[in-house]
Amino acid sequence: MLRFLRTTLPAVALSAALALGAIGASATQAQADSRDAARVLGGVIALYALGRALENRNNDHRPSQHYYNPNRPQHYYAPQPPRHQRLVAPAHCYREFQTHNGFFRGYAGDCLRQSVHVNLPNACARQFRTNHGQRTFYAGNCMANHGWVRETRYNH
Repeated sequence: MLRFLRTTLPAVALSAALALGAIGASATQAQADSRDAARVLGGVIALYALGRALENRNNDHRPSQHYYNPNRPQHYYAPQPPRHQRLVAPAHCYREFQTHNGFFRGYAGDCLRQSVHVNLPNACARQFRTNHGQRTFYAGNCMANHGWVRETRYNH
């Protein structure tokens, strides 16, 4: 309600001033002398000043882009953390070995399950027979297609 009054009250006052000025004008023959010209010029200056005052008042409610006001509180926004969890495969789980079908590059399944606590993509799982029995490995290029990246540094 108060905001409505703040915006409409100056507009009503300006309209009333213009209406009263029009009522005061007589229908007699128009004769302009220096006194009338000064009144018109004074009225124009007053209207200009009133318009500037209203404009400045409205600008006080908007953040200024060109003027720093030390009394106005400044807002600083911290960067938001990423919305999705980055999937990083530990470098110590990476394996390369020769198979009868070619060279395999990927990650040892047991090592990944112990190191990362997210669901691994089943589409990337491959079964290989090793000296320690049947083992699951995850293909590196398939993991990359599912958003996984290999850890960049690894210190023993």
